[in-house]
Amino acid sequence: MFETILLNSDLFGLCRETCEENNARVEFSKQLAEDNYIVLKVDAYYNSLRIHNPPPSIDCLILVKCDTNECYDFYLVELRDIKSSKGFEIENIQQKFATTIDDFLNDKFKDILDAYCINDFKLYFVLGEKYSEKYRKKMGSSQLKPFTLKKLSYHFRNKIAVINPISSGYPVKKC
Repeated sequence: MFETILLNSDLFGLCRETCEENNARVEFSKQLAEDNYIVLKVDAYYNSLRIHNPPPSIDCLILVKCDTNECYDFYLVELRDIKSSKGFEIENIQQKFATTIDDFLNDKFKDILDAYCINDFKLYFVLGEKYSEKYRKKMGSSQLKPFTLKKLSYHFRNKIAVINPISSGYPVKKC
């Protein structure tokens, strides 16, 4: 899959070394070799379309090649550096994941991304460092109730996932 992505001019232009924005980021486990994952900046694709109102989309799609079989783990990641839960609209975040799955994965690049098997399909809302500190202390508190109350499931091929809020610095692991 990685070779096909690198040969596609649209997808090659979205390749990044990291998945980070301001004080929100995803780390990569030391056991995960750099040639076993690719980070695609999905929002850069939609912002490059030169349309008046580009659809909302997530920040990163991380694809991890598994050593145990010929399949991949898909991580869809929205990064948000916020100071409190009042700093975002849940519906907007849900729409970002929906656009990415429905349009980016299932339409625009279906011929490339649909040709490979998937082990895991995960959706992460990565909280900035300041909010992550609060989140760790108040796990299960009412501050993240909106996510627990509105657990929409998203479907991609034969996988189902929900958006999970996680702390900045979460490590993507080898599969």
